[in-house]
This record gives sequence, structure tokens and C-alpha cells, in this order.
Amino acid sequence: MFHSIKSKFLALCLSSLCVLGLAVGAVSLTALTRATSREEVDNMNRTAELYRSELDLKLVQTEDVVSFAATGLVSGASAGTGALWDGARRARFTAGLDRILRDTLLSLPEARAYYTYYAENLTGGAADGVWYVREDEHSPFHQRQWYKASEFLPESSQDLTLYAKSAETGHGHWVEPYYSIAQGKMLISYVMPVYRDGTFLGLVGVDLDFGEILRLLERRPVYETGYAFLADATGKTHYHIDAPQGVSEDHLGAKLIDKDVSHGATSATDALGRYQVGGTAYDIATCSLRNGLELLVMAPTHEVQAEARAATLQLVAILIFCLLLFAAITLVLTQRLTRHLQALSSAAREIAHGNLDVQIHVESDDEVGRLAGVLQHTVDSLKETLARLHRLTFNDGLTGILNRLGIDKALEDWHAQAKGTPAVLISLDLDDFKFINDLLGHVAGDEALRALARRLRDFFGRTALVARNGGDEFTVLLPATTAAQAERLLSELTQAPQHYLYGGVERSFTLSIGYVSYPDQAESLRDLTRYADAALYATKLKGKNGFSRYAAEQEQVDRAKLSFSLRDISQNLPGAIIVCSAADGKVLYANDEAFRLLDCTDLDDFAAYTQKDVVRILYPGDRTETIASVRSQTAKGEARQAYVRCRVRTKEGEVRYVFVFARKRASAYYGEVYYVVMVEEKEPA
Repeated sequence: MFHSIKSKFLALCLSSLCVLGLAVGAVSLTALTRATSREEVDNMNRTAELYRSELDLKLVQTEDVVSFAATGLVSGASAGTGALWDGARRARFTAGLDRILRDTLLSLPEARAYYTYYAENLTGGAADGVWYVREDEHSPFHQRQWYKASEFLPESSQDLTLYAKSAETGHGHWVEPYYSIAQGKMLISYVMPVYRDGTFLGLVGVDLDFGEILRLLERRPVYETGYAFLADATGKTHYHIDAPQGVSEDHLGAKLIDKDVSHGATSATDALGRYQVGGTAYDIATCSLRNGLELLVMAPTHEVQAEARAATLQLVAILIFCLLLFAAITLVLTQRLTRHLQALSSAAREIAHGNLDVQIHVESDDEVGRLAGVLQHTVDSLKETLARLHRLTFNDGLTGILNRLGIDKALEDWHAQAKGTPAVLISLDLDDFKFINDLLGHVAGDEALRALARRLRDFFGRTALVARNGGDEFTVLLPATTAAQAERLLSELTQAPQHYLYGGVERSFTLSIGYVSYPDQAESLRDLTRYADAALYATKLKGKNGFSRYAAEQEQVDRAKLSFSLRDISQNLPGAIIVCSAADGKVLYANDEAFRLLDCTDLDDFAAYTQKDVVRILYPGDRTETIASVRSQTAKGEARQAYVRCRVRTKEGEVRYVFVFARKRASAYYGEVYYVVMVEEKEPA
């Protein structure tokens, strides 16, 4: 059949090319299958971890609120548990706890109720405490009827059992999902008993809307038709939006096919489970929440593997095309094609071993050259995608430095290699950052954060690990650095205020810093982080704008002393504050002092009396003259402010004399408004 050397050589070349093509295809296909399959497992686990982190953040926030309130309850009994026998003092303390819980939980959309219950033996058997409930995240909290322990939530005896369990264990406890008749919805609760010197003071707890949490999971995408849901710790009961009360694990006839779908994973902990439901195979990733529930993320196996199948088909198509093309190559091009295929083979082997930095050098304009370009483009695109995913996962989107997840991983890597080499961990934040946001806006706050990140990166150099934990909190690790060296650096850093540019104006800010040295003060990452945080708050208690090294007594810092809210300011200024519309006099805001001045008990009472019209506050005989005077004075000059003495009439009909200071300003939301301060005066002689 092959009589000529040419035909034999051509046959040999074609045979060799076919064998080489098959070998390259097998290696590439195997490498591609392993890489994409491993990526499938990682994608499912990353999705589960992302959703777990989001839910755990809400649980941690709830635990922090309850722990803070419980700590406040212990502080309230600092004069001895007998101090709680005083009903008036207990009422004031309860009101303070109510404000703390209410203001904090407004930022937690899933919060539906909070409560503080005092032990009956401390209140003389009286039912005392606070129980506030709201229907949804847009509704305000309203107080509900409170009951004695013997009558606790009589609509549901199950609730009493759940709360009693926390009291028996003596520590905070997450309650499994349950239906509350009192609130008419499925809830999960975190309840903490409070003891002082062995005496039971009461309970503090917060209820979260379990249905809203399930709705949050429902809105999270998992491929095209996959979804996420929750299960109890045993995995026997599943919770999802259509069955928040829970159903058995086999309610859809699910059958386990494979409990170790790892695709070459190095650890069995990241393996997926594979189930068959209604004739369709599903891959499931599982992780645990801090309240004991299990988070499960599932998607049809064909969707999870769609990318791998598409890549496999594409690779097979390319290989078949190449083999058909090689069949028509002449003897003259055989050697050249062999050289080019050898380059491709070498590149394929590198890719199969995970080297994505490979450069495919094929200087040819034919199909082999184009194939090399496509493969190079594919490798480059995959490399860019992995790099982008890495940046999104481990870097802060605002400042570009490491985020919380990134610094945690970096600290773990450093700690594994540290082996006692001196280092310093720094925790710092921007002083009065809330006021920058409140007074100048969040855009200015973002500029300050970016400026601080640049300053830290430039000041500490490339060897330091710089990260933004969230908000205005930053972490810096100085490897191979002693405490004395860190002291000199921090002294230089805090000698002058830092600066950022906003609105064409350079503005300044200061820093509060705490640091701890490794390994002489702490060796574990947990202790290092906690000690640096304690030192930071010790600095803030000393007046901010400075730095402190960790000392054991700093862990007794009461962090509640570190700041106050704008609500605290307005409610405690020595004067009645009212904000109203300049167009129609509609009252937009009033503080507690305004309620007191007009003999009103609260905002609802104030609104009912004034009908939200500032004119109704004025004594009828003074209304025309006072309004004319204020409008006349605020219309003149740049200050647009007025001073006037007049009378007001209280809800009880009493006439009081006040000195009024008013200022007219433009509001982005309400147009022209008056900011009014009233100070009560003695009746003139």
C-alpha cells in the first residue's frame, strides 16, 4: 500500500501526529476535567461559605446586642441586687436598656422583638421588664403586655420551656426555630440569663424572624435553578420558605447517591453530597451556623457541571478539527507542524500540572498557530478570572487593601511561619468617624478611609500587612518588629493629624491606636486580636488621638463610654428643640425637652396636642406677632436667624414664657425649614 518513501514518511508523520494529538487531548482533557471539577466543588463551597458568613454576621450582631444589654443589667445592680427592689430606679434602668436595644436593633431588619425580664424574687413578685414587638423591618417597636414568670407568654407554653432552658444552663442560648402564637410567626431567639454573685437577676433576649431569614436565602442565586435552605443540627428536619415549620429530610423522596463527591479534593470536609430527587441528581454543599443550624446549598448536578461539559466538548471539537486538518498536510509541512505540536504538547503538560503562567510560543499563521492563540487566550482569561476572584474575596472594595477575610488568612499564614520571631499587631480606627459621615456625608467618610489606607500602606512599607476590618477599623501587622520599634513608629505616625481632600478642602483627622507584641504578650491569633482591640479602646478612653500598648487591666474597659449618638445630643441639650417646615409650619422633629415644656408624655401625645402644627404651640394672643417677627428677622442678612420672647400654652392649659431662637435653613428633603430652640423663662414682674 505504501510503496514510496514519501507515502511511508507521510503515513508515519500522520500516524505520529494522530498519536500525539490523542495524547495531548487525553492529557488536556484529564487536566481540564480535574480543574473544572475541582472548581465546581470550590464554587459550591464558596457559595455556601458566603451565605453562611452573611447569616452568622446577623447572629453575631444579635448575640452582641443581648450580651451588651445583659452586661448593662449587671452594671445596674452594682449597688447590690437589692437595688432592683426600687421600682423607680428599675423603671429608669429599664428605659435606658430599652433605648439601647431599640436603637441597636433598628439596624437589624430581621429583629422582631426584644425583652428584659426581672426575676420575681427581686421585684417583690411584680411582673416587671420590657417586651417590645414589631411586625416587620419597616414597623416601629411597640410595647406588649408583660407577664409574671408563672404566666409567661400564656399563649404558648412552649415559649416558656425554651426560655427556661436558657435560665437552667446559665448562659446564652439559641432557641431552635419555633412558632410563636404571641407574634404569629416562626422565630429563632437568643436568650441570656443574667446572674450577679450567684443571684438570678432576669433574662435578656431578642427574637429574629425565621421566615425573613429563609426569604433572604431564597433570594440568593445558586446557579440557575438551585437554592439554599436550612436544616437542624441532625439534618433530619429541613426549613425553607415554603415550609418554615420544617419538614422531614425525605419529604421529596431524596435518595443519597454519593456522600463524597470531592473530585480530587485534598480534604473530605469540602466534599459535596449527591442526592437524587424526582429523577434529577443534585450536588449539595453543607456548612454549620453558629446557632447550631446547618446551611445547605444545592443545585442540579448538570448545572454544576455545565461549564466542565462545555469546556470538554470544546476541547474535543478542537482536537477533532486538528486531526482532520493534519490529514491534509503535505510532506513539506510535516516537520514544521511537528515542531509546533511539540510546543502545544509542552504547554498542555504545564497546564495539566496547574501552571497558568505558561507562554505558548508558536510563530505561525496557520490553524496550529490560531489554536495556540486560542489556548493562550483561554489560559490568560482563566488566570485573570482567578485573580479577580481572589481580589474580590480577600481585598476591600473601597480602599484596595486586605479585607477581614484577607487579613485573617494572611495572619494565619504568618502565624504558621512566625516560630517566635518578634512581631507587633496593631488595631486602630479613625477618631470621630461617625461625625465625618453625619456632618459631611458618607462620600467624605469614604475619602477619609481611602486616605488613611494610603497613609498606612506608605508609612509601614511593603513588609507590613494592612487591612480594613470594616467601618473605620483597621489592622496592621508588623512582622520582625519589636515593641520598642513599634513605639517609635507609632509616635511618628500620631505626631501630626492625618489629612484627606474633600470638596477642594484639605481636612484633618486623628487616630486612636492599640498594639500588642508577639510572642511576649500573646502567642495565639485570638489573644493577639483581642489584646490589640483592648489597647485601642483604652486609648480612646484616655481621650483618643494617641496609642497604647496592651496591659491586662485594659480588658475591663467599658466600651459604652466611648461615644454618644446624635439622638443623645438632641435629647440632652438644655432646651426644647423643634424643627418645622417654613412653608406650612408642619412639625418635623421635637426632642424630649419640648414634650416636657408642653406637658406632653411622648411623641404621640405631642403630635395629638399640636396636630403637628407649630402655630398651635404659641399662646393665641402672641401668634400673629411672633410669627411676623420670626419671618421678618430670618428674611434679613446671611444668618437668617431670629430672637423673640413669647408665650406658649401647654397641653394642660398653663401659659409659660419662653425665649425663642430660630434659624431658617434649606433642607434637601423638606425644602425651607426652621430650627427652633426654646428656653423657659420666669414670668416677668
